[in-house]
Amino acid sequence: MDQDDEDDFEVSGPNHMRTRSRIGRRWKIVIDWQNPEHVRCVVACLVKGTGVMERDRIKCRTDTEALAPPWWESFGFIRHKVFKTESIINDHFTYGAIFQPREPSRCPYAPKYVVAFRGTMLFHPKVLQDLMQDALVLFNALADNRRFKRTHVHVEELIGSNPVGSVWLAGHSLGASLALEIGRNIMLKKGVSVPTFLFNPPHVSPAPVINNLPEEHKTVLHTGSYAVKFVLSNVVPGHRKRTKKLFRQLAPWVPELYVNPDDAICLGYIDYFVQRERVYEKHPRFASTATRTSYRDILFFRTLRSHLLPSARLWTNSRHKTGAHGLRQWWKPDSELALSNTRYVCPLN
Repeated sequence: MDQDDEDDFEVSGPNHMRTRSRIGRRWKIVIDWQNPEHVRCVVACLVKGTGVMERDRIKCRTDTEALAPPWWESFGFIRHKVFKTESIINDHFTYGAIFQPREPSRCPYAPKYVVAFRGTMLFHPKVLQDLMQDALVLFNALADNRRFKRTHVHVEELIGSNPVGSVWLAGHSLGASLALEIGRNIMLKKGVSVPTFLFNPPHVSPAPVINNLPEEHKTVLHTGSYAVKFVLSNVVPGHRKRTKKLFRQLAPWVPELYVNPDDAICLGYIDYFVQRERVYEKHPRFASTATRTSYRDILFFRTLRSHLLPSARLWTNSRHKTGAHGLRQWWKPDSELALSNTRYVCPLN
């Protein structure tokens, strides 16, 4: 399938949701906002729309040729605001957008706004700007850059003027890191739990290598690593106390993480939560402290890396090996996914 077909909602969109009679040239889609499958598919499509929006621009598609609008209009959304990079050479390009329903929904579970962010566009003429953002994710410095600061202000404004839970955050890959950082920051500073949907969120981890080891060796390695982290967290002045406070503040926030075990980029999240549970069962004394500690935080004097989450719901798709990091898998129906979900809650002792 070429890129134009990938961008075409009629060709690659979630056909299984078009279950009602036609309205003009489009199918009517009825959304059940209490159905996790519907929520996942709709939010993934909105995120997809942000990337297609940028490809419309660089391919000089006219308004009548644009392929992005169906990715939100098909679900009854309109584009409220577009987020673009700032550049002194006037070469602004889209990295996210705010969508809102065309008509207010009577369903109390429906969002009033969805703030969505695309992932890295490897074949974009200005891909270097995205790669620089990826580097910030690696060094846990995404909150220090302009994309985060500009977007955070707008999200705070929406949350301040709307009921709690009516503003959603979503993103894929690099965009998932941005959504995670914003949701986490708002929870820490405002005490507001923002529904957050993260598709293939990046987590730099040795998990792809460690997973090739025999199971018993993996267990020993993880247990030993947790023991070392426990010691280090007690050696670094104030680290244990700071991270415990942050974990308590973050605990009520439960982001939705959509991951694929064949995706090396997000595999670290599966490893983090699964191994955390196993170590807790056998060594609860040091697991509580170690699970809040990262070697990189200690080396770079950070207080808590964004991937260290006390609570989360992990949605794992074990079926799609090809395109494991792709967004398209997430608007497939449940019947085409080997989907499981687990809610993880870290004991706060």
